[in-house]
Amino acid sequence: MKLTILGCYAATPRTITNPTSQVLEIRNHMFLIDCGEGTQVQLRKNKLKFSKINHIFISHLHGDHFYGLIGLISTFMLLNRKPDLHVYGPKGIKEIVLLQLRYSNSFTGYNLYFHELTSLESEVVFEDDKVLVKTIPLKHRIYTNGFLFEEKIGDRKLNIDEVHKYNIETCYFQKIKNGKDITLDDGSIVPNSEITFDPIKPKSYAFCSDTIYDETIIPLIENCDVLYHETTFLESESEKAKSTMHSTAKEAAMIAQKANVKQLLMGHYSTRYATINLFQQEAEPIFPNVLFADDGGVFEF
Repeated sequence: MKLTILGCYAATPRTITNPTSQVLEIRNHMFLIDCGEGTQVQLRKNKLKFSKINHIFISHLHGDHFYGLIGLISTFMLLNRKPDLHVYGPKGIKEIVLLQLRYSNSFTGYNLYFHELTSLESEVVFEDDKVLVKTIPLKHRIYTNGFLFEEKIGDRKLNIDEVHKYNIETCYFQKIKNGKDITLDDGSIVPNSEITFDPIKPKSYAFCSDTIYDETIIPLIENCDVLYHETTFLESESEKAKSTMHSTAKEAAMIAQKANVKQLLMGHYSTRYATINLFQQEAEPIFPNVLFADDGGVFEF
């Protein structure tokens, strides 16, 4: 599981920082999560292939989380994209994008599907044989969702030495990976546990931006491998956090601790602060296993 941070700062873009956008590579998928202004430039800077992005998840309709979407959709058109593109986001996102395309007479040459979200409860929005994606309802000034990405359990791993010991032909390998026992020519049965190893433990990633401190999300993100949680403010601006419905570094650490996540990744910093080291000083005493996102950062879990 690989995460590339394209932008992780709040408010307006600056020459040295970008608004929220990130790419999650998981089980042969490349998911784009939020699409702030400048996302496609950041994709190029980080040498990520546009063509591999088939699913875009938008948390909410504040500009610093989706103003880069129409530009990316248009660039896909200029690059003669053919594969379908799916966009998941709040109700209204389809109208906004299609209005821009209509008045610029710039319709896509590929299929563009919108999956508009309205539920206040967690729901599955994407699923295939490798990955499941659920919403995480968040509390912000407008309708907002986070997203939980969960790997599904993969095939069992062949114990090649044991497989060769029984002279099992390669045509049975997939059956073995699927967990089946094997019957030999003499009629004896080889238990699957003798010729395989357990599959790699599936990983999970929870994206939570923007939101106030809200313990109701804990059951949805409990025990996940990595939690990205917004930390717009420090405790010195806790009243500002409440009035704008954002979180502090301390609050993000408290959520991570109570949800028993393995790793906390912080981001969405207010640009009022000179250094993100201040967020680290506030969070680590509560939840030591914390990382700090920055534009261009790459994390492998």
